[in-house]
Amino acid sequence: MPASVGALYEELRVAASLAVRFHAALAAHAGVNITDVSCLGALDKNGPMSPGELADHTGLSRGGAITAVVDRLEKAGFVQRRRDERDRRRVVVELLREGAYARLTETFDALDRSYTEVIADYPEEQRQLLLEFTRRINAQLEERTGALQSGA
Repeated sequence: MPASVGALYEELRVAASLAVRFHAALAAHAGVNITDVSCLGALDKNGPMSPGELADHTGLSRGGAITAVVDRLEKAGFVQRRRDERDRRRVVVELLREGAYARLTETFDALDRSYTEVIADYPEEQRQLLLEFTRRINAQLEERTGALQSGA
């Protein structure tokens, strides 16, 4: 294996480890746990959804685990449960963008700005290559995660 392949793999491993540490520190700073931060991210990206859908997006069980997360986030002022406007029998979890979540957003925005600065340093052709590389790595992670979750 060429040295550059090993070096790239090592840097990806370090980046993954640092991302986990960042999210853990962010969760501790917000007074929640890392699973809660993952759920907040899913709600931020996808909008209001049922607890079951939130469980599916985050890999949590549809039973007690997701209920406990939503309870914690609601108590901490990050989310609210409400009736779905289209189907009043259905409950959805909605992110409250003011208050507690706004403080988390400030931290993420600062990280986003620093990422944007680094990415902007590369010419467009190299950014396209990095984008393709990242998508392929993410696809591998998604595939391996699915295999582990299905017991394969």
